[in-house]
Amino acid sequence: MTRNYLSGSIKKALIIIECVGKSPKPLKASQVSLMTKLDRATAFRILTYLVSLGYIFKDTNSNLYSLGHKIFEFGDKSDFLKTLTRLCFEPIKKLAYDTQHITYLAVLEGPHIVYCDKVDPSGDDPPRAFRMRMDAHSTALGKAILAFKTRDEVKEIYKSYSLHRHTKNTITSVEKLVVDLNRVRKNGYSTNEAETFDYVYGIGAAILDSQGRALAGISISGTKSTINVKTIVELSKKVTDTAKIISKTLQEN
Repeated sequence: MTRNYLSGSIKKALIIIECVGKSPKPLKASQVSLMTKLDRATAFRILTYLVSLGYIFKDTNSNLYSLGHKIFEFGDKSDFLKTLTRLCFEPIKKLAYDTQHITYLAVLEGPHIVYCDKVDPSGDDPPRAFRMRMDAHSTALGKAILAFKTRDEVKEIYKSYSLHRHTKNTITSVEKLVVDLNRVRKNGYSTNEAETFDYVYGIGAAILDSQGRALAGISISGTKSTINVKTIVELSKKVTDTAKIISKTLQEN
């Protein structure tokens, strides 16, 4: 009876995770295919998807695979988010006050971002258990994290999820999103120009681990009157500087 309820794709994904996890060193996709006896195309497809979710990490310089950070958070994700929020709170609070913009902290889950915290410089803050889910492709925070994914990883994320059009400015094709993400990676920060809501603009930056992987991201949110060509240079520097401070703090803990 158990066999009737076992999904072939889930079984293959678990076999690959076990294979990579038990290996004393990172593996190539061909080695994973050989060791798991899975077809190369199947192994690569599943590896790419697992990378996009954070369960497997791919070193884009060597094309070697190892366990991703999410595996180590899996058993205690609640504590991970609490730790993340605790370590990030003072820096994002300072950013909110310095810029006089609402500041957010979030993590990526597939095609969505899940907000972990929010600081309003007016003092109107949500409970520390604040959670809200939004499309990653139309937010500065989401694009800041997605920019650290490879083109194949981004395509895999949106293979079965369409880029919903929220406003006339929303990016609705994967190819255009990849182009925008390349710009984000080059600049070091992302922008949201009324892409989720007609009146909301934002600037985001990724929080990186010691291996250069985006674990989370931060952003500030405002309107066109406060986030525009005249202010973006100064504001983006404050956002990226804060992201670097948080990244260093997380790497040391």
